[in-house]
Amino acid sequence: VLRNYTTYKAYYRLIKSIEDDPKVEKRKAARALARFISLHPHNIAQKTEVMIEHFNTFVRHKIGGRAKAMVVTSSRLHAVRYKHAFDKYIAEKGYAKLYGMVAFSGEVEFSEKDPNSVGLLGIKFSEVSMNPGLKGRDLRKAFDSGDYQVMIVANKFQTGFDQPKLCAMYVDKKLGGVDCVQTLSRLNRVYPGKADTGTFVLDFFNAPEEILAAFKPYYKTASLDDVS
Repeated sequence: VLRNYTTYKAYYRLIKSIEDDPKVEKRKAARALARFISLHPHNIAQKTEVMIEHFNTFVRHKIGGRAKAMVVTSSRLHAVRYKHAFDKYIAEKGYAKLYGMVAFSGEVEFSEKDPNSVGLLGIKFSEVSMNPGLKGRDLRKAFDSGDYQVMIVANKFQTGFDQPKLCAMYVDKKLGGVDCVQTLSRLNRVYPGKADTGTFVLDFFNAPEEILAAFKPYYKTASLDDVS
């Protein structure tokens, strides 16, 4: 799973490098660069744009159009915000047959002290209330169907979750040690055609050397290459 691991900084650098590439049409390069320059790495809405556009362009067509992705967030409140951001962005873009589900335990409420709680106070958010398309199904079975393509998680399904169609992961959480290895290894499950297309990790939070250090005790040949 480290073969196609990259950080947001590296991804940004790759996009920026096309500005000076004579083989790339300048107008297209300028539009792409403008989008990425405007992104702030701590803004959920803007990171959501990066995730959805990457998934829509590079991932969803894999393994016969069945490919799925996971977004790893740092808390249940972050997961709720990401779900709202995903729904809003997908609706604005009019992307057909692209749906995200959210997975976390229990219920969560926003605090009055939270500056981003406008319009959200007094609402108890849960998996059931935020995933109306479940229709009584277990999250695992619903995600395995064609009804959902992206799962947004908060301390859930990072371990012991076997979904072989999972081809990409977007990380916005501090990872370390065995938790890091187990989380990224959700991508390891085998599916017909998956070995040919590979997996992909885009990390907004961690440094490459930290990820590599987490894998080294378990995989002595683990390595990370710079972006090509």
